Amino acid sequence: MEHNVVKTIIGAVALSSAAIAGPIAGPDIQAPPAPNSGSFCDTLGNIGKLYKNSDNPYIQEVSVFGRAHFTYAHVNGSDSAGNDFDQDFEEVRRARIGTKIKAFNGFELLFRANMVSDNKSRGGNDRDWGYQDFDEAYLSYNFGTIAGIDDVKLGYGRYKIAVGAESQQSSKKIKTVERSAISNKTFTNRYTGFLLSGKRGNVDATVGVLSLDDSDFVGNWDAGNAIFVDTTIKIGAHDYDFDALYNLDEGTADDQVGMDFLFASSIATERNIGGWNVLFNAIYGHNGDSSAAGAGDGGSFWGFIVLPSKFIVEDKVEAVFRYQYQGSSKQNGINTTRRYFGQAVGNSDGSGDNSPEGDQHHSIYAGLNYYFCGDHSKLMIGAEYENLSTPTGTADGTTLWAAYRMYF
Repeated sequence: MEHNVVKTIIGAVALSSAAIAGPIAGPDIQAPPAPNSGSFCDTLGNIGKLYKNSDNPYIQEVSVFGRAHFTYAHVNGSDSAGNDFDQDFEEVRRARIGTKIKAFNGFELLFRANMVSDNKSRGGNDRDWGYQDFDEAYLSYNFGTIAGIDDVKLGYGRYKIAVGAESQQSSKKIKTVERSAISNKTFTNRYTGFLLSGKRGNVDATVGVLSLDDSDFVGNWDAGNAIFVDTTIKIGAHDYDFDALYNLDEGTADDQVGMDFLFASSIATERNIGGWNVLFNAIYGHNGDSSAAGAGDGGSFWGFIVLPSKFIVEDKVEAVFRYQYQGSSKQNGINTTRRYFGQAVGNSDGSGDNSPEGDQHHSIYAGLNYYFCGDHSKLMIGAEYENLSTPTGTADGTTLWAAYRMYF
């Protein structure tokens, strides 16, 4: 019943907003420019843009959007006991649909829902289509300039909160089939919270107060809390992005979302080196007090990522590489990737755990991306080698990736 109500609300908001906006024709409509890639790409890029009129005092924009991501992976290697494994995985990685409305020259309302739950990649047999939960759902207002700070925006709702450059990059535009293991560790979850952002000079900052309530929609404030900071500073010709998340209720029952660290921090920057775009990202955090219930393994963790990419055929074929290292002060302080190497190890050693733990983890990725319509439609192939040092030995393996990503 609750799911049907939620879906009805989304549909009603989109339809009523279009009706308030008035006819979608006339000289004031700001039609988006068509890309040069042809009619299919034109349609894919613009089909969701239902209405846009900056002169309308009530409704300035109404759009719908969605994404569908499919992944195949073949993993072979050995677990920490020396047992060999050779496994295949296929998954509907993401299927999401949403709507965004800009109104009254400052308000923005966004809903985005997950429309599939696929357990096949975790050893299950279910692929459940239909509404699952909300990815994000929030209302924000842009106040403009206040006290010399530009684009002051305050929002409230369910947000996707992440620490680290890969984690903050949308899944629509990531250059590798999956994010690195340490980026997945600091990606965390969806949180109910207040976010306040603004810009001044070379500084762009966001601060947030979050609830640790585990909810499928906008949650309440009966659980624990966390604090989030994200700042981009331009120094010279380069941007430096710093972000951090601190869990005020780590290791307690109030942490309903199960964030598995006390705090995490990241600094990242990009450079153009010899025609390659290179991302550098360093991450440091602490798992928390290992004596507290549910606090995990305790101790600090750290890592870094180097991700170079370059188009070898302009706008069509992109070469991508990534090296990731992560370590910890405890024997079980970090995890390998869950998809799909971690699942293969868990299947092999009989634990069923798709997050094998250790104190050192290396991964090397090499791949090619073919862009049919930019990030709107692309094919991704790659190979990734991983090596995890555990208290009982070393687990390692190679994953061959193939994926299709599209969004509108």
